[in-house]
Amino acid sequence: MRDHFLVGMNSGLWWVGFSGSVIYIALVIWLGFFFRRAEREYSFRKGFAMLLLMRELFFYGYLWYNDAFHLADSLPLHLCGISYLCSIFALYTLNASVFEFLLLLGIGGAVQSIITPEMTHGYSPYLFLDYYIAHATIILTPIYLYYVVGLRLRHRAFFRIWIVAHVLLFSVGMTNYFLHSNYIYLCEPPKVDNPLVTGGFPYHLIGFEIFGTIHILLFYFIFSRLAVKPAGITTNIPDPPSINQ
Repeated sequence: MRDHFLVGMNSGLWWVGFSGSVIYIALVIWLGFFFRRAEREYSFRKGFAMLLLMRELFFYGYLWYNDAFHLADSLPLHLCGISYLCSIFALYTLNASVFEFLLLLGIGGAVQSIITPEMTHGYSPYLFLDYYIAHATIILTPIYLYYVVGLRLRHRAFFRIWIVAHVLLFSVGMTNYFLHSNYIYLCEPPKVDNPLVTGGFPYHLIGFEIFGTIHILLFYFIFSRLAVKPAGITTNIPDPPSINQ
């Protein structure tokens, strides 16, 4: 297994990744509004989801070709790996539960990963670019679905996602036990210098629990009370589509 590569905050490399992520997020959302005005958002969103799937397949092909794929650290079982796959599924299907998972939980993990990057397969120009594309996608997907498509949180979504999060933690924890892995950093904290992660095992899990719960409640409070119609619409647009359960 490769050593993790940490991108120092405020370094030149950090600013390249951070600014590139912001531009990427803004561009995709702008394109979503553009194609919605042209009544072609459906095709754009499905095509974008397929591109994201191709990116995921290429990533694992790259790891396999370079003999860098290991069960203990290459499966998509970190929170962001799971959230990325959920992003593809949500964009393609408009599934309500997956949208809520991304909005209430996925965004938080991806933001932390962009602010304090820890590349688990080492560094290469390709891995650096891929890291930021993947994590920025997790942030842009629920925002896109909220503002461009018009999806909304359902009643008591915070409680359902809190339960899902703990089922996920238990399941990944059992996987860590059998694979001797550290997915979602349950067995030992990440190496990055993050003020939200304090102490070694098991004390860092207390911070995960506290800040994760706060994040779910805070984002539920914010987005369940926003009554803002998607901006930038100057033509008659159909009502937001019904969402799958």
